[in-house]
Amino acid sequence: MKFIHIADVHLGAKPDKDKPWAEERKNHGWQAFTQVIATAEEEQADLLLIAGDLFHRQPLQRELKEVNYQFSRLSHTQVVLIAGNHDFISPDSYYRTFQWEENVHFLKKETIEYVELPMLRTRVYGLSYWHKELPKPLYENIRVEEGSFFNILLAHGGDEKHIPFRAESFQKMGFDYVACGHIHKPVQLIENRVVMAGALQPVDCNDTGTHGFFMGELSKERCHVEFQPLTYCEYTTMNLKVTSDITTGALEDFVKQKLSQAPEYMIFKVILTGFFDGSAPLETERLEKLEQVIQVVNQCQPDYDFERLKQQYAQQLIGKYIGAMEQLPQDEVTKLALYYGVEALLEK
Repeated sequence: MKFIHIADVHLGAKPDKDKPWAEERKNHGWQAFTQVIATAEEEQADLLLIAGDLFHRQPLQRELKEVNYQFSRLSHTQVVLIAGNHDFISPDSYYRTFQWEENVHFLKKETIEYVELPMLRTRVYGLSYWHKELPKPLYENIRVEEGSFFNILLAHGGDEKHIPFRAESFQKMGFDYVACGHIHKPVQLIENRVVMAGALQPVDCNDTGTHGFFMGELSKERCHVEFQPLTYCEYTTMNLKVTSDITTGALEDFVKQKLSQAPEYMIFKVILTGFFDGSAPLETERLEKLEQVIQVVNQCQPDYDFERLKQQYAQQLIGKYIGAMEQLPQDEVTKLALYYGVEALLEK
């Protein structure tokens, strides 16, 4: 049996709202989703597993209709999905009454249930979120029905507020494959058996690295999955160590050069470390206005000439403060206290 496993599509999310590329980013979730549908049809996948958070919030009726239309394009594929903590089934959710295509199976109960797909000799288990948080380990001790069926679990969670679980426990229950969602980084918790799909596309700048979906084959002998990247957007970090003699203009030119060498789909969080001239702080706002830069984190320390300052202000508080700090054990805490203390005194 050939299957595709996705999670955390977050349709309706609006990443990077204050950036020039915000409108383009808003469409990436839908573009990636329709690409998965096209892949499922092209590959004639037997099963499409969606492990929660198909939507970023409560889905609108027109959005459900659009998703359902995409599912209707699948001539061979059965679809099984659950609601996650973002698109949980609220009292007025359209999820409650929406009529899906015949090939779509929505496990909407808040307790474990399963759908039996005789044509695939497969049972898919799961439950949907009816609240934003579910701190209880609801996936423990699931009773897997006996028989010659493949048994698959859709599981959304993995942290203390969203159905905590241990990957090892799923194997003991007898599941052939566990399709997980919620954590946005793709990772095989147990190789080829318990897999966190990760977000189909990044939702914000903290979702660094490559995103996409897993394609797999399940037989009596084995289960094997492979990650399939989708590169509409990728957040990454640019770590730069600067020296005190660098100017804002020179730093800006250097960052521009690095950006020109990067693929267009990459968006950068720039992290600055090192030292800057204490009398001329770096203007990081200029870097944040560059195309493909989402955030600048300035971790630089002012590079003061403490000996000169101690002599210049020998009879004043600054000089006495530097002298007192020099008498303390020299470790990272003392170093930071010296920098921050002198900076505050100089501002006065």
